Amino acid sequence: MKRVIVLALLLLIAPLVSACYNPMDSLALEVRLNKPGIQHDLTSLKDAKNVIIENGSIIYRSHYDDRVAVILKEVDSSLLVRIQIPAKSFESKYAYTSFETPLLISNQSLEQIKALGWDVEDYTFRKRSLFVQISSRKGDECESDSDCATGGCSGEVCAPKEVAKEIVTPCVYREWYNCLRLTQCGCYNGLCTWKPNSDFEKCLKDYGVDPSKVIKPPLAEVYIADYGKEKPSEGDIADLKALFEELGIACAFEEIEFKTETTNAPVGVVDPYSFNFKEALRVELEWLKEKGIINISDEDIEAIVEVAEKGKSGYNSHIGWYEKGGKYSWIAYDESDNPLLLRCVGQPFELKLPSGQVELSQTTTPSDTTSQQTGTICGPGLILGLVLVARVFRK
Repeated sequence: MKRVIVLALLLLIAPLVSACYNPMDSLALEVRLNKPGIQHDLTSLKDAKNVIIENGSIIYRSHYDDRVAVILKEVDSSLLVRIQIPAKSFESKYAYTSFETPLLISNQSLEQIKALGWDVEDYTFRKRSLFVQISSRKGDECESDSDCATGGCSGEVCAPKEVAKEIVTPCVYREWYNCLRLTQCGCYNGLCTWKPNSDFEKCLKDYGVDPSKVIKPPLAEVYIADYGKEKPSEGDIADLKALFEELGIACAFEEIEFKTETTNAPVGVVDPYSFNFKEALRVELEWLKEKGIINISDEDIEAIVEVAEKGKSGYNSHIGWYEKGGKYSWIAYDESDNPLLLRCVGQPFELKLPSGQVELSQTTTPSDTTSQQTGTICGPGLILGLVLVARVFRK
């Protein structure tokens, strides 16, 4: 009985094991065309030249960049379209460093950083091969707002309750004290301080006061990585300096040194950080539509391209027509409601490309048929026509 149960479990999870995260997903973008009404017909591709058919997948060279592969695979009744950069090696180096510094990040700074071309998600910043992550260290001054109190002649100091009553400051009222009505003294990230918010910080700046002089900045660990490089290029250094100047910690950046680490991550034949995955996917979907291989609207293509980006591929992260918050749209699977995510890792794979661009087999269209019927008659058809004419005249 136990053997039967074990066998049943193995059969149940077998399809999922093949769907594990693969390191090659970092060099890919994938969409599942599973929206009701979207249809596909791969017949012309299966009969085409310069196409590799392997393990149920159809592989051909991208129409956007012929160094890159397009992989089509049928899953249930839908079609997976994958843009894949082949790997030239499976050993990658990256430069990294880290340091600690007091740091206060305002919403205005985040907007300015976005304007510099950085992708911002919480306190993680990405730009091409650059990755910066900021993690705040929690202080030990307080656990709740009740542990903090104001002190000083004008109540302008926020400190731990037992310390605040001992604080003595000159009884000189400064104009920026008016800003204190926009916030409150409390426990923020384990520190007793005036709680930051955009209105409060703007008010301080309007009075010429640096918010970090009033709001106690928590200690933060800053981690920097430059993937695929032994050391950052001059352009990368310039981008990092601009980022840290906006964060107000440019001086800390001047003192750091980068180290080099080697990992087993695949290295693409094309730089994945500069490759335009969005445009590559757009070009391919439009070509597939033009050739009648997929039936999809221009609106759906635009919606897919809008959310497309490097790494959105594989079982967990591919783009598809999924539900989120009671509404269906083109989103990554792991962003949908209740996704069944896998925690296993597969082996990176080598990818062989066909020798040239795909050439579809010629098919007869209605217009071709009409032209054959009304065009010039030659060969045996001409002889048969003359015989029929002769018989008519004999009658």
